[in-house]
Amino acid sequence: MTGRRAGGFSSRSPVVLGIIAAIAVAAGACGSRDEENRTRINVLDSTFTQSWQTMQDTGVVYRIEVISPAGADTIRDVIPPPPVIIGDTLVLGLVQVSEDSSTPERQIFRERLGQHRIETRPLPPDVWPLFEDVLISPNGRYLAYVGEDTTPENPGTYAVVRDLQSGAVLVKGPGGGGCDCDEDFNHARWFPPDSFEIAVAHTNRKAGWQRVSGRVRTRRIHVDTLSDEPDWH
Repeated sequence: MTGRRAGGFSSRSPVVLGIIAAIAVAAGACGSRDEENRTRINVLDSTFTQSWQTMQDTGVVYRIEVISPAGADTIRDVIPPPPVIIGDTLVLGLVQVSEDSSTPERQIFRERLGQHRIETRPLPPDVWPLFEDVLISPNGRYLAYVGEDTTPENPGTYAVVRDLQSGAVLVKGPGGGGCDCDEDFNHARWFPPDSFEIAVAHTNRKAGWQRVSGRVRTRRIHVDTLSDEPDWH
């Protein structure tokens, strides 16, 4: 991996690995909202490898082909959630990165189609390490996830939305969430262009799920409680 580029992304050489059909189908659905979008994603292959999840011995990484008016680009080491297609020029998503013998980690990738260059940046440091729904917004501008604060002043987990380019926190829900678990019971989802819902498990104190919803542009959020776990994966 080379040095950091402007905007916090760094250039990296793709490593041979692969993807599953569900990722391509979902990513294609994101792009199909715009009738003029001519970009599509094809699944090439997938492989088992060491997982970024510390509670899993083995994970799956995927290799996809992005076909656009600018040509065909291959992106390797892709992991869920599905990549987001922005017009016919940009694809954003998550990849798994391993350096030397270190534990794999997730990073955000960005590829400007036709340039055959992938840029990556680390996830924000407060992403809860087991959280799977680290979601880029449909317009490619924001990142929604469940964060974790382990300091004595504000323990627990909480909903977060950040500006993807600058990293600035735009929305932060109340803290205090958490679960006595070794798997992910939290969820997040986007509605175009910038409306979101994030459900943070509060099951460690039998309080269900705290749902933080809103629209990033207005910076207004609504907080309520769900008694049942949502099915947003």
